[in-house]
Amino acid sequence: MPDVTGGNALRAQEQMDGTQVRFEDATGKDREVVDPQAWRVCGSRPGANQRITSYPVTLLVAPTTESCPEGASG
Repeated sequence: MPDVTGGNALRAQEQMDGTQVRFEDATGKDREVVDPQAWRVCGSRPGANQRITSYPVTLLVAPTTESCPEGASG
């Protein structure tokens, strides 16, 4: 799993080229990610530099207007 933490969610999804990706609101507000361009990656499951063993990969994201919550690394 590449380290996409801190990056734009849309670019992270593009970087995963062909990998099934789903977005999860890292803030716990359970918002749907309609426009990934407006969200930043706070963490992922599996974590950065870990082997992908199941799909879809989950990107934990927060709106670019908000900070990532502590502990959102996955």
